[in-house]
Amino acid sequence: MKKKILITGASGFLGSRLACCYRDRHDLLLPSHGELNVCREEAVRAYMEEHRPDVVIHCAALSNTWYCEQHPEESHRANVQATVRIAKACKLTGARLIFMSSDQVYNGTPLSGPLREEDVLPPVSVYGRHKLEAEQRAQWNLPGCVGLRLTWMYDLPCSPMKLNGNILVNLQKASDEGAVLRAATHEFRGVTNVWEVVAAMEKTFSLPGGIYNFGSGNAGMNSYELHMEAARLMGLRNPSGWIVPDEERFSALPRNLAMDCGLAGAHGIRFHESAEGISLALQGKHT
Repeated sequence: MKKKILITGASGFLGSRLACCYRDRHDLLLPSHGELNVCREEAVRAYMEEHRPDVVIHCAALSNTWYCEQHPEESHRANVQATVRIAKACKLTGARLIFMSSDQVYNGTPLSGPLREEDVLPPVSVYGRHKLEAEQRAQWNLPGCVGLRLTWMYDLPCSPMKLNGNILVNLQKASDEGAVLRAATHEFRGVTNVWEVVAAMEKTFSLPGGIYNFGSGNAGMNSYELHMEAARLMGLRNPSGWIVPDEERFSALPRNLAMDCGLAGAHGIRFHESAEGISLALQGKHT
């Protein structure tokens, strides 16, 4: 059924791909920052009252974790306050809200193995703390909203669309330039093909309100092992010569961002494991 969908951050990495996928299937609202300034509550409310979308997919964020660490007030405005404003406007107009959170909420956990949504979270980074606060305040203002904890996402380096500094892009760049790439042996996280996220997004429209882990697991591989496997799948030459195991980073407290996505899976939303997903992406497949 065709819906009127507002996508914030539609020029970004995920938002642009959602817009591309939905342009012939739904009526889209893709406002620029000038048309919808999510940092101004009155502007958000006025836009929502004028356009009355059925669904809001809130992708707009300040996602550079280093920048957020250096500019916490700006991070709070973009990642917390904007999400709260969107949630309030959705409550006012009756729109369904799907907003993007992050696996960074798990950054600092002492737990090992795949993490579940209900695990206690002590995020140590500004970005992680703000994403967790955004989840809590959005749910308080709009209990039926859905928050998606995303992993690090990637697309193929040859994609004509906007690219981020993702695992495949970083590997290709290091290989082409003859540079050394350091990957932590004490870090565990999944990486997800962005097109798998796009393909699963419509199913979130009917999820019960709540927070969901939303992306690929990593089958117990650390980041160094995952980078080595991705390089092998990409056919890059002599990866052991330029991908270096970083055994010092996170050695005091291993960084575990690996997620158990069983809750989303119970609603028919499933993702390939990280290495398998990379293999399928390189073959031009994602589902």
